Amino acid sequence: FMDVVSIPKTGENFRFLYDPKGRFFISRIKEDEAKFKLCKVTNVAVGRNGIPYLVTHDGRTIRYPDPLIKAQDTIKFSLE
Repeated sequence: FMDVVSIPKTGENFRFLYDPKGRFFISRIKEDEAKFKLCKVTNVAVGRNGIPYLVTHDGRTIRYPDPLIKAQDTIKFSLE
């Protein structure tokens, strides 16, 4: 699990992560790092009309992914 939180009023950006014991760990990040997040691919399939798609750990569905991406890979997802 990883999520990015930006506070526009103060101009700060944080990344929420889990530590090894399963607790939240908050890390301050730079502005350019707040524009993406890493997502783990849980499923790659072909949908209706033969359209390939993938599903990430946080429930995002991405259509027409790169054919080299397989399940359990990690992708860099742009938040812009």
